[in-house]
Amino acid sequence: MNLESLGRWKVDLVWERDWNLGLVGRTLLELNYFGTLFGGFPKYRYLKLGIPTEKIRTRPAAALWNYGIGRLRLPPRLRMDEPRRVGSWVARQKRLSPAILVNGTAYRFLFPELLSRPTFRLVERGSMYPEDFFRFPQKARREAGYPHEEQLPPEILDEMQKAPLAESTICGSEMVRKSYLKRGFPETSLHTAHYGVNPDVLAPATHVDPQGRNLRIGWLGVIGFRKGIDRARRISEWAAQKRIPLEFHFVGPIQDPESWEILRSFRCPYILHGVKKGAELQKVLSLWDLYLLPSYEEGLAISLLLAMAAKIPSFVDQDTGCREPVRAGINGEIFEGYSREELDQKLWPWLGDQTKRRAGGEQARETILQNFTIGHYRTRIAKIHERLQEQARQKYHQEGV
Repeated sequence: MNLESLGRWKVDLVWERDWNLGLVGRTLLELNYFGTLFGGFPKYRYLKLGIPTEKIRTRPAAALWNYGIGRLRLPPRLRMDEPRRVGSWVARQKRLSPAILVNGTAYRFLFPELLSRPTFRLVERGSMYPEDFFRFPQKARREAGYPHEEQLPPEILDEMQKAPLAESTICGSEMVRKSYLKRGFPETSLHTAHYGVNPDVLAPATHVDPQGRNLRIGWLGVIGFRKGIDRARRISEWAAQKRIPLEFHFVGPIQDPESWEILRSFRCPYILHGVKKGAELQKVLSLWDLYLLPSYEEGLAISLLLAMAAKIPSFVDQDTGCREPVRAGINGEIFEGYSREELDQKLWPWLGDQTKRRAGGEQARETILQNFTIGHYRTRIAKIHERLQEQARQKYHQEGV
């Protein structure tokens, strides 16, 4: 590679799954920065997200194998290491673009192999620093009375050791950026690009009169410890004690056996909708009165942005990047401890006031329109890549490449 080639900035994507790939991939395509996608899922998953077929190269054997292991309930020791296989496969490629962007942990195996090659190393972070990513779920398990771990496992220690090999990190929220900044990562290497959604494709919540029915609290995404399922249980106990007619609506997969146990101990009725997409998801969203995402660790969930765009007041935890779009008392609330006193203060006013819910929903959508659309994300990413190109030019100039 020479300095002139950086004028035609292309970025290869290494995506183990398809998290946020539709948004990131289409944005890079529109900016003409997209190189090749190296994926760990079958090709059709990426085609459905709008990635052109000529841009896709996949190695899905490990993902399919692990899916079969899970379906057949075979011993976990039989599972393949998907990040290792994807990272090692990409490392063997003879030609790569001027930059390579990794989502997930495949960089642990890829970046050490690229140190002597003129490829700028980038990571896209939707979650916090690896130690935080581990500690928060353990805190959730401890608070729920389940066994938890204190000692960092080898893969987390290895990830922490390899994380500095990324020359720049694109963070999905300020909370994520700060989690790396406080670990000593150079401020100039950390860039924030809040995610965005298209509000025009979402049917707004109806907020119909709640007389004669339960108030519906929605949840969209994985349902498990890290996502705060036990905190939702506490809300159900509080509501049952106060005789508030709540009904929880869960859209997404159940993450672990303990989460099923917690769900069975709910004191309020709940409905498990499974995985919903497209028109089916819009139909479910439009019926919710409030949205809840009480995660212990979260960057900025696109599910939250979808709910807010659908005019649903939203309730999140203070220790996640999800608090960044939420304006307490205006378009939702930010919880700290989920005590009964806090629920009395922050949740009760919304449950008893339909006018407040309607107004909060309007403010939620306005927040999305002002700062969290796909257009806003595209603008942020374009500016970041301008800086990254200059950073790469300086690097290669210093190294005499």
